[in-house]
Amino acid sequence: MLKSVLVSLLLVHLISCFWFMQARFDDFNSTTWVNRLGVIDSSYQWQYCSSIYWALQTLVTVGYGDFGAKNNSERMICIAWMVFG
Repeated sequence: MLKSVLVSLLLVHLISCFWFMQARFDDFNSTTWVNRLGVIDSSYQWQYCSSIYWALQTLVTVGYGDFGAKNNSERMICIAWMVFG
């Protein structure tokens, strides 16, 4: 049980990093979640917390609708993560 929780937490961290990295690869344009959510000028800690929040809500299929995929690269990451979840 503990091993499953640790693996899940590692995967949540990794997908959170990919979620942020995708926005960085798109140069934080207006369609990326970082810009839409308004955390582009926030601290790295707040950006990381936002990424973790997205990854956890997507993994457990809660999907509050706070922010989600709006461009193709975000949709690909989102689909892969939902399939895993």
